[in-house]
This record gives sequence, C-alpha cells and structure tokens, in this order.
Amino acid sequence: MIYHNGDASSITQEERSTGELNLKDNWGPYRKGRELRKWGGTSRRQDREGQWFELTAPDGSAVWPIRNDGGEGHWRWGQKNPQMMEILAAPEKAHWEKRPFANGKTYQRATDRWVPYEKIRDKKRAVGWSTWLDEHGFNSDATRELKEIFGEKAFETPKPTALLKWIVSLHDDSDAVVLDSFAGSGTTAHAVLALNQEDGGNRRFVLVETEDYADTITAERVRRVIKGVPTAKDDALKAGLGGTFSFFKLGKPMRQESLLDGSNLPDYEALAAYVFFTATGEEWNPKRMKRKEWFIGESRLYDVYLIYEPDVAKLKDLALTLEMARGLPKGSGKNRLVFAPTKYLDQEFLAKYRITFQQLPFQIYKVVDSVTSKRK
Repeated sequence: MIYHNGDASSITQEERSTGELNLKDNWGPYRKGRELRKWGGTSRRQDREGQWFELTAPDGSAVWPIRNDGGEGHWRWGQKNPQMMEILAAPEKAHWEKRPFANGKTYQRATDRWVPYEKIRDKKRAVGWSTWLDEHGFNSDATRELKEIFGEKAFETPKPTALLKWIVSLHDDSDAVVLDSFAGSGTTAHAVLALNQEDGGNRRFVLVETEDYADTITAERVRRVIKGVPTAKDDALKAGLGGTFSFFKLGKPMRQESLLDGSNLPDYEALAAYVFFTATGEEWNPKRMKRKEWFIGESRLYDVYLIYEPDVAKLKDLALTLEMARGLPKGSGKNRLVFAPTKYLDQEFLAKYRITFQQLPFQIYKVVDSVTSKRK
C-alpha cells in the first residue's frame, strides 16, 4: 500500500518496455519522453532558482520554464546535468512541441509556448504497471551488491537497490525527503543517491536504525557509495555517487520531570549539542567548543554561544550581561547567537553587539524557580 498527501499525480507510473520508437532525428529513432519542465510540488521558480534559465526553441526564440497556468516554474534539471548540457549545446536533442496554456491563461500576452520533452532512445520506457518484484531485483542481487561494497555478505537480509529505486521513483518530486525507519543495510540511502545522480534530483534521506550495526554497516555503506567502491562493476558506483550525510547517535533523553526537580540537569556538552543542532540544523563539532569563553561552535550564519552551568545554584545567577556581551570572543566575525537563562540587555545593546538572544529551553529555566523556591 502506498500513501501520499497529494492527488494521484503525486505517484508516477512505472516505465517498461514496448519496443516502439516511433520518431526519428539525425541521431536515429526515438520516442517522446517527459516534459523538461518540473511538474507537481516545488515546481515554482522560487523553489529552484538555479533551474530557471533559457533554452533555444527550433525557431531560435528563447524558451523559459513557464507553467501551464502562466506562472514561472523551473526545469527538472540544472545546467550541469549531462542531458541538459546536451540540449543547451544542441537544442534539437530535445523534442519540441508548440502547446497552449491551460484554460486560456497567458504569459506576457502569449497564449501558447514552445515545450521541450526528453527524447527516449532505448526500448524500455513506456508507461505501465507491473508487480512489486517484476524486474526490480532479487535477494541474490542485494547480496551481490553488499559483497561488492564490503567484500563480504555483511547483512543477512539486504534489499536490492533496484527495488528501492523503483519505490522512491514512484513519487515524482525530485526534491523529496525519503524516510526509512528501519534502515538495515542502508539500501534506501544508496537508492536515493543513485537516483539523484541519474536525474539530477535533490532528494534527501533520513535513516533510523537502533541495532548495533548502525555505524559499521548502515552508515558505512553510505560512506562508501558516496566516495566510490574501486572494485565495483557498476561504473557509477565505482566512481562514487557523491553527496553528503551526517551520522548521529541518540543520547540519553532530557526528561522534563528530572529537569523540574533539578535531579538530572544535562551536562554542558549535551546541552551544547542539543541547542546547536536545534537552532542551526547543522552537525555540532565538540572539538570547536571553547567552554571557558561560552563558545560552542560556528554555523553557516552564526557564531554560537551557550551561557549555562549544570548546577542549580550557579544557574540561577547566570545571565547575559553587558560585561559578558563585551567579553564574548569575536569568533569568525559572524552575527552571534547566544543561549542563556535570561539577559540584562535591551534590544539596542543586543543590536550593537550583533547578538540574537535565545532563552534556554523553558524546562531548564524553570528548574531555577522550582528548586530555588524550595530552598527559601
């Protein structure tokens, strides 16, 4: 069963062999494929500005990725995609048709426009449905893939990459986020990276694995297919699929009831990792931390600071003061993101010292009130 939150167009149909190549050009027979403009979700120009550029139509006019409703869209591929590079160099590498806008819509007073399509030259890509396992790989293929990557069968029940690629490709959004809650040997990440390389997509993946092989097998497979497997028979895998990913281990939970009674305040490093990632979405590097200076790391936009002590008596007296603000190290020179229980500076001084203030999570701040009141 496949679930989606869009309409039926969110799920693409499988493409399989018919043998019909009913058109011909200077390079031989071909069949009209998909439109080069992105359809569906995230198809507006502002979704992918880098994929808004002009192509040249058969009559020499400039063609932009204009949507059927007359709005500005973007192409499915960027200018560095191999197929798009061919079309930019030789426009006749695309199939062109003059098409009207939908329901009388216009763009710059024009009622129609040139529309480019892929040219399919193999005999395998007509629309149709098949069963889940028909021509999508077998367990033996999955075992062979793992042996190529690890030199041995490192996992007992791997899934073939071809099958996972097919499942992911059923959704036509090349910017999709793919979640695998039982990641196993990491086939889903492998499939996403392979699809991105094939069609120039920007799909991302989130893998979750609780077994002890999460680092040595699941994450290690992703590392190897990104960098390349020298002994692989597949040329793309041999060269490396490219991409990046971050590997995280789940730490001990910060339980609210423990924080409220002051019995289990998180240590400085644990809270630093939490607030840094939560605020920036980037991986925290403990080696960059300078605790004596309250500095916990540098993100793409900020130098990040954490004013905190895992001690109730000390915590109640900690605040971002003018003296502290003046004493913060310059870091990279970026704007500063400062976490603290409270502050004694108004917005004018915060702006002067290029500080964005964030009060520490409510549960931690409330510890001061709760425990202090008991001590009176």
